[in-house]
Amino acid sequence: MMHGAMTPETVFNPTFTLRNANHGAGASDADTEQCRYKRLISGELARQSIPLAHMADKLGLQRTKLHKVLRQGAFLSEDLRDQLFEELGIDHTRATIAVSMLKSEATYHDQAVFLATEALKGLYCEAASARRGAIQVDLRPAIIHTALGRAYEMLLTHQERVLEANRTLLS
Repeated sequence: MMHGAMTPETVFNPTFTLRNANHGAGASDADTEQCRYKRLISGELARQSIPLAHMADKLGLQRTKLHKVLRQGAFLSEDLRDQLFEELGIDHTRATIAVSMLKSEATYHDQAVFLATEALKGLYCEAASARRGAIQVDLRPAIIHTALGRAYEMLLTHQERVLEANRTLLS
């Protein structure tokens, strides 16, 4: 399968993952979306000091199954990923943008990614629900421009406050 033909459905398809693992044409496993999601989840478990066994118990999974999925390369299903995101408090939209679009799980905690994700969250959620065939709200470009304008205005206002605080502290 060509690299340009990768979609979330093909990446999370177990046969695609196995085929790419066996293919080994210069691309390491660390470059797949699966592995980036697993590293994000493992990093969040470590950051919150939650042992893997405790998380498995919370989810009602066998400890060995969760260990195999996160540490030994077994397939991470979308349902399990969503359950882990919910338990760990990982924002699904920000994780998807960091892992799928920016290709780095480390950018999940970046402040710029947080601000951009919050500004684009409405649009992304609408696109994701439309893709699943569940259009609920008629999204108009004016709404998008208004939301982006407000986010940009909020960012500029915050920057002005920080600069003013620096001036008063240094004076």
